[in-house]
Amino acid sequence: MKVDVFRRLGCALALFSTAVALPVSAQGPDRPIRGLGEFSNVRSTQEHAYGYAVELWRDVDSPIGLFFVSEGLQGDTPTGLLENVRFDSRTGALSFTAKLSIGVVLLPGGRQEPSRDLFEFSGTLKSTVLTGTLTRSDPRQPSRRSSRERVQLKRRGQAAMMPAGTYIEWRRLTDEILRRRGPKW
Repeated sequence: MKVDVFRRLGCALALFSTAVALPVSAQGPDRPIRGLGEFSNVRSTQEHAYGYAVELWRDVDSPIGLFFVSEGLQGDTPTGLLENVRFDSRTGALSFTAKLSIGVVLLPGGRQEPSRDLFEFSGTLKSTVLTGTLTRSDPRQPSRRSSRERVQLKRRGQAAMMPAGTYIEWRRLTDEILRRRGPKW
C-alpha cells in the first residue's frame, strides 16, 4: 500500500513539474527573440525630427523594447528602455514606463543637470499600430504639471531595428545605446 502511494505521488509530481513553465529570468540568455517592428509618428524636416518611436521584440511571450523621443535636431535621439511592461496578448493591451533624459534642468544657483523625464504609456498594440495615452513627468519636479497626450504610432517594419537574434545580443546592443543616449538618472 505504501509503495503504491509513493509511486502515485511520484507520478503526480513528475506530471506537475513538466507542466510548469520556467519564468523568463530562469531561461538562458541565448534564448531567441523576434522583432515585432518599429512603431513611430516621427516627423522630419531637413535638420529636425519630432515625435515618438517604439521598437518592440518578443522575448518568450513578453514584449521588450526601446522608446525614442525626438524634439529637435536629428541624430543621437534620446532613448529609454521599456520597463514595467504589461501585455495582454488576447486584447492587445500594452503599458510600459520609460526613463529618458531629453534635455537639462536649471537648478537653484544656476546649476544644470540632465532632465529626468518619465514616460508612461497605456494603450493597445495591433499589428500595424500602437495607440494610447502617453504621460510625461519629471519626478524631481513634482510641482511641474505632467503632460498627457494621445498618440498613434504606425508600424514601419523591422528594417532599421537592431539585428539581434538572441536576448543576450539584444541586451548587449541595448546597453551600448543606453550608455550614450540613455537616461542620466
